[in-house]
Amino acid sequence: MFRLRPLLVLLPCMQAKKVKMSQEFPTTLAGFGYGFCDGKLRKLDSEGQFTEEGFQFVDQAHYEALGDVIGEEVYTLLEKQGKLDRVDVGPSKPKSFIFCSNDHLTSDKLLVMIHGSGVVRAGQWARRLIINEDLDKGTMLPFIAHARKTGWGVVVMNTNMNTAGKKDEDIPGSESPENHAHTVWENIVAKSEAKNIVIIAHSYGGVVTMELARSFKTDFLERVSGVFMTDSVHYKLSGDKEVIKKLEKIGKNYVGSDLEVGTPVEKMFGSKDIPRFSAGHEKHEWTSWSAMEEIFKDMEKAGTKDSEKEDEDTKDQEKKDEL
Repeated sequence: MFRLRPLLVLLPCMQAKKVKMSQEFPTTLAGFGYGFCDGKLRKLDSEGQFTEEGFQFVDQAHYEALGDVIGEEVYTLLEKQGKLDRVDVGPSKPKSFIFCSNDHLTSDKLLVMIHGSGVVRAGQWARRLIINEDLDKGTMLPFIAHARKTGWGVVVMNTNMNTAGKKDEDIPGSESPENHAHTVWENIVAKSEAKNIVIIAHSYGGVVTMELARSFKTDFLERVSGVFMTDSVHYKLSGDKEVIKKLEKIGKNYVGSDLEVGTPVEKMFGSKDIPRFSAGHEKHEWTSWSAMEEIFKDMEKAGTKDSEKEDEDTKDQEKKDEL
């Protein structure tokens, strides 16, 4: 009996989980009794009008189901508000998809955004902030708006979309976050005309970025002009000396800290790492929002590097002509 006790204790939990998994939830935000009003999640009254009430927790299954619906809502906002196109990626069905501006292949400047691990999907930095704060703090929409306003093409990856269908079938080319990113870079980013490519990556997105640096050395050496991460969990760089040197020069990791945003922070892994700066907030999920304005400044500098190089080359040539 003693040996059976752990199983007897676990049995109610397993049964409860089974009941939750069998629950059916609404497929729309309104079906859950919510809507976004001025970017904030608000409850709807019986007539479908917004109230002042925000999110109310019911249970974990309800929260996760609501989160899935919000993911679809963010997809819609990427298209309608962000003016991005949904683009299928992958060698065969079922396919994953990403979101791109209509000039992502022709723009001189290209912004690539990579979210973290877990439940978030394309366009999201932190689901908790979307639900409890607002869309600006939890999504990539402000970054996209700034990018479009300042002449950047945009590619938004969807690295956690790895399975499809009721049987959770692996998506070819997107079986993992790293595979998805490789597929997107090879088929989309590598084929772009961009002379300056900037990557903004949050949390595990930093790990994905390092994998891209290993796989696409030439692009990182010649075209990537900025790698700006927020509380990245990468523990090592690309492994290639040339690429590491480039990453140390063009990269910044805005980490959770109570110091003023942009303040240098000591490196964790010795000298061979991307420079660390305070994100201006201690909590992991807030770092993308809190460092956003600093990253915009970084983007502006990174976006002019090619023209600066051309100016230097012109001056060098003029000096040679004078001699």
